[in-house]
Amino acid sequence: MTSLNDILPALAALEIEVPSWAYGNSGTRFKVFATPGTPRSVHEKIADAAKVNELTGLAPAVALHIPWDAVDDYAELATFAKEHNIVLGTVNSNTFQDDEYKFGSLTHSNPAVRQKAVDHMYECIEVMHQTGSRT
Repeated sequence: MTSLNDILPALAALEIEVPSWAYGNSGTRFKVFATPGTPRSVHEKIADAAKVNELTGLAPAVALHIPWDAVDDYAELATFAKEHNIVLGTVNSNTFQDDEYKFGSLTHSNPAVRQKAVDHMYECIEVMHQTGSRT
């Protein structure tokens, strides 16, 4: 039988990559509920992530979502994150929110929609290169 003493070292090593949207307003598919102090930019999300990690020691990385977290200078964003002891983790493509993606993105029957999705993937790969993300 596994004891608590067996589990504690594994828990101490646990690191969670939190999605950037987790630091934003929350709600349901029907309504988003605005709250005071909610981050207005990806920089503010990273600052909030830094505080969460400071308090818990469990969440040292933030997953970006493009275009929600798009900025003009990704190298600066990576520097900002590093200064706050946060790693920029996975770069996620949002190929689901645009009306054109109603029936799919990379496998859409319309070549123009497929190309839009492919172009967005390349954009996200470039964000990865500029931020040092590996995923």
